[in-house]
Amino acid sequence: MSESGKDFPDWETLYKSQKIETMPWYNENFDSDLENELDERKIINGGKFLDLGTGPATQAIWLAKRGFMVIGSDLSEAAINRARKIYANQENVNFIVDDILNSKFNDNEFGYIFDRGCFHVLSPAHRQRYIEKIKRILKANGILFLKCFSEKEPRQEGPYKFSQDEIRDLFDEPFRIDSIKETVYQGTLDPFPKALFVVMINQ
Repeated sequence: MSESGKDFPDWETLYKSQKIETMPWYNENFDSDLENELDERKIINGGKFLDLGTGPATQAIWLAKRGFMVIGSDLSEAAINRARKIYANQENVNFIVDDILNSKFNDNEFGYIFDRGCFHVLSPAHRQRYIEKIKRILKANGILFLKCFSEKEPRQEGPYKFSQDEIRDLFDEPFRIDSIKETVYQGTLDPFPKALFVVMINQ
């Protein structure tokens, strides 16, 4: 995951010291909201997909299995090294150390981006820079699929939480918001945290 607010851990230390299957965001299955969205839009094959803040890399692997050319990026070198080792024989996917706030990806490189946990750990001061970088690396009319914690989640700890109106205020001008869905964040927490799943088009 990318650079975080001061309340969040050192991702490199975390991925070196903690078993990945115990992390709150670990989900061995394909994120059901993204899967359903791809099925409904008939976006099945082709195009380059960025799994931003790939962490355990499970989502990148599912996307590769669907026929996309996938890059899994993460700020943590330990997370990327683990993914490269475990998924060395997986086709259509590469893993790269990259910080979205200082991203080295090319302009218009991706047709699709999935952020399942990067944006909602960024401090408020970094949100506009995140948006600028996403717009730069996403093709015109490309799609950003964003999952973040909802303000309806009662846990006090964890990432920043957002209302639908806050998401619109941040993203509705640089992007065209196609849909915002109330959902849950699948992982190891019980019950699953309340979340938003946002689909937006790069204008």
